[in-house]
Amino acid sequence: MAAYQAIPSPSASAIPELLAAFNSNFARLNTLASRLPGSAIAWRYLKASHQDDPIRTLLEIALVFFVIRTYAQSRTKGDSSGKNFVKLSEKEIDELVAEWTPEPLLPDAPQGSLPPIIIGPIGPRPRVIFPTAGQSPHDPVNPMSLEGGKIVLNLASSNFSGLAGNERVRDKAVECLRRYGVGSCGPPGFYGTFDVHMELERDLAAFLSVPSAIIYSHAFSTISSVIPSFSKRGDIIVADRGVNFAIQKGIQISRSTVRWYEHGDYEGLERVLEGIRKEDKRYGRKPTASRRFIVTEGIFENDGSMVDLPKVMELKLKYKYRLILDEGWSFGTVGKTGRGVTEVFDIPTASVDILTGSMAVGLCSGGGFCAGSLDVVAHQRINSPGFVFSAAIPPLLAVASSEALALLCIPPTSTDPSHPLSTLPENVRTLRQILDPIGSIEIPSAAVSPMIHITIKPTSYSTAGFTTESPREEQERKLQDVVDSCAENGVLVTRVKRNWDQEMVEHKPSLRICVSSALTKKEIEKAGTVLKAALVKTLGKGRK
Repeated sequence: MAAYQAIPSPSASAIPELLAAFNSNFARLNTLASRLPGSAIAWRYLKASHQDDPIRTLLEIALVFFVIRTYAQSRTKGDSSGKNFVKLSEKEIDELVAEWTPEPLLPDAPQGSLPPIIIGPIGPRPRVIFPTAGQSPHDPVNPMSLEGGKIVLNLASSNFSGLAGNERVRDKAVECLRRYGVGSCGPPGFYGTFDVHMELERDLAAFLSVPSAIIYSHAFSTISSVIPSFSKRGDIIVADRGVNFAIQKGIQISRSTVRWYEHGDYEGLERVLEGIRKEDKRYGRKPTASRRFIVTEGIFENDGSMVDLPKVMELKLKYKYRLILDEGWSFGTVGKTGRGVTEVFDIPTASVDILTGSMAVGLCSGGGFCAGSLDVVAHQRINSPGFVFSAAIPPLLAVASSEALALLCIPPTSTDPSHPLSTLPENVRTLRQILDPIGSIEIPSAAVSPMIHITIKPTSYSTAGFTTESPREEQERKLQDVVDSCAENGVLVTRVKRNWDQEMVEHKPSLRICVSSALTKKEIEKAGTVLKAALVKTLGKGRK
């Protein structure tokens, strides 16, 4: 029998050669990759990932190929051939260009009269110029003349304590300006803290009788940063529906669970707190599993009403909540020495967990502050965005605030007019006696509040020339007529302007009157008479 010799097939002999070539190329690729920085870490990650979950490795490889394929077929790379573009004729291009209307760079100029221009420093009796219709104060071709003008009584600026333009405060600020310069040139935690900042924090803590205080460079960002620095997702905030815009933004940023109660309805507040307690029992939820806060204001910016602080404190203790109290419009304005609603109700400031205030309003300076325990303040120094990421308040404003606090610390007496707030309560009572009898308006503000809001009474709509269904713009136009009439007669008042698209609650249009202790009783009577005449002329007398 003949013997046959097996002849290897070409394909079988090529496999070892292919494997050898693959191993050689892989070894060369591995050598090149090992020279790249961080390649060893990436390789260890791939080995560990493949060992733990091989399917994940296959998925990641597939995703890499998908990204490469998507990029290769992308139409956003600017194909110069234009094969992916829509072909348009010259006529179609001309028609599209003719139809295109560019968006305006600026909104339309406001119609009607322009606001008055204050010449010189803002004070109780500034000199102002009133631009005529069609005259732009910013026209570089035909600039306005700043000569002349007239002296008016200022009920528009928040100069409640009369410290704006105070000589003692001004001299200290000028001295600080010459020593430190204008700005702080950095955030508080990065070369922006001066000795005067630390002194101001100690002055605020001593003035309010609390362990510690922290200052912010802007009053608005104070409360809008304090809330989210303490309350996070999953925490619960119970808030008055009438809180100001800064509080609304702080609550929104915190992403906490929010329960609202109607403005000033403290029985409604208790119902909300009780409802949360029942939910805890129903779902087996521990009250200590999340942080819980009651958020409210001292004097409400939107209408001038005052919080019932004793009732809120009672509910806070009963249901074991922390209280965040914003005294932006009550600090430096109410209480015998300007310590706010805690002084009005004789409640220790230290019993409020977190208290914020405005140095721009209360001290006629700038910035805001938060007062509380040592832990509350220390937490904000590294967790509050408004403090960490903003430049520190200018040193001259810090010195001005400290000097204003020193003036507020003067013991108030009925015979000594040196205290900044000595005449403010009497001025408020004098103006309210003139305005309260007017039947066509409503004043929701508290009797002691130097910030007085005036709204149009619904029963006076027909007399004023519009119906109950009239749009908000008509009410604002009527109130603006009152503002213009007062300005013509030497009294500055202002209408509240709001960002209506972002307000969480629809507020009634109103005038905001700011009573100053720097005005005499006769000047307040004169201003009240002018304001009353303008209201009656525009809205009618009405009935109380």
